[in-house]
Amino acid sequence: SACSSSAKAFAAAARAIAAGQCDAAVVGGVETLCLTTLHGFASLELLSAQPCRPCDEARDGISLGEAAAFALLEPVDRSGEALALLGYGESADAHHMSTPHPQGLGAVAAMRAALQSAHVAAQQVDYLNLHGTGTRNNDAAEDAAVRAVFGEGLACSATKGWTGHTLGAAGAVEAVITLLALRHGFVPGTANT
Repeated sequence: SACSSSAKAFAAAARAIAAGQCDAAVVGGVETLCLTTLHGFASLELLSAQPCRPCDEARDGISLGEAAAFALLEPVDRSGEALALLGYGESADAHHMSTPHPQGLGAVAAMRAALQSAHVAAQQVDYLNLHGTGTRNNDAAEDAAVRAVFGEGLACSATKGWTGHTLGAAGAVEAVITLLALRHGFVPGTANT
């Protein structure tokens, strides 16, 4: 599942906890750069020579980053400080190896499944952390998907302008950033846009 793999760890852990297979789980992801990854994205003509510019009209590709992020997922907030994972959604549209469906059908399915799993209406969502890779196709497809599910006017931002695309760690990194935003009551800016 590539760059959604560390996000999928949250869903897998939530299922395991709900099934009674474990009491809690450490979830997350790590990504370190290697030449194979760098040359692979270069051969797909997806790398930018500049820092990532998510959602920007002049965006021209991804900037790779290295990261690690982890979280403790528990069934109940025992500390009084934790935020709850209300639900999750997953899809596997497999439209193309490096390009999402132009209408974002996989993202639409995942977001609708997450809302249903959380028993939350789209209108109740106040903020959305975008995948925001800075590639023309991904950002356009994501925009179409967000509009299909949430309409217009939802506060959104993309953090890859700050971190680069951390690939396998991206889901966990952005979950931690979103948790910090929720805890401290702010919407992260979209750097370079």
